[in-house]
Amino acid sequence: MALTGSWSLFAQQSSKKNARPPAKKEEKKDNLNKTDASNRKQGLWFYRHEARMGEPLYYEYGNYRDDRKTGVWTKLDSEQQLQAIEHYYLGVLNGTAHYYEKGRLVCIGNYRGVYSANKHDSIWVTNPTTYEDTLVALPPETGSSRHGIWRYYDPETGQMTMEEEYQVDDLIYRKEFHHISKEDSIRIKRRNDNLPHNRKHYAKPPAGKGKSITY
Repeated sequence: MALTGSWSLFAQQSSKKNARPPAKKEEKKDNLNKTDASNRKQGLWFYRHEARMGEPLYYEYGNYRDDRKTGVWTKLDSEQQLQAIEHYYLGVLNGTAHYYEKGRLVCIGNYRGVYSANKHDSIWVTNPTTYEDTLVALPPETGSSRHGIWRYYDPETGQMTMEEEYQVDDLIYRKEFHHISKEDSIRIKRRNDNLPHNRKHYAKPPAGKGKSITY
């Protein structure tokens, strides 16, 4: 009787010893919306911007480097159709931008960002009449400016309706293409007026953004 009891106790202890611990519940891991030890945004971020102040709901995603937007940033409208593809450098719009209406291309343009650790940044500007180049100083609070060729398209036909050229937000050339009706021309003008850079209250980066970069 004592032997049987001892064997039973040994079997229970052996069973407990060999029993596997309960599996831990795996935590969901992703690389979205992360910050580093200094609380600076890094890597891929995704936003849902609620409708406010007359602006409709839209989604936005792209990468941060040291708390500044960098590279390609994409915007989608409330129906998750393509709205804009923009390029950033050091938190400032810079390079080619594409704008869409219900997923169809309506505009391709170029921005020139201003970002400098100094009091002023500089950019070469060509006189459209004499073709002379002049170095123009720009304060960092300028943010970004239209600089270069901007082309506008009819979203229904894909045909180009207008071409403009800017030098640091100054319009130096414009050509319209009249292969559309007058009614369509009015509609296109209204659409162009509603593009981000043409809005009266278009928000530019605050003063001082993108100052601290050295090579």
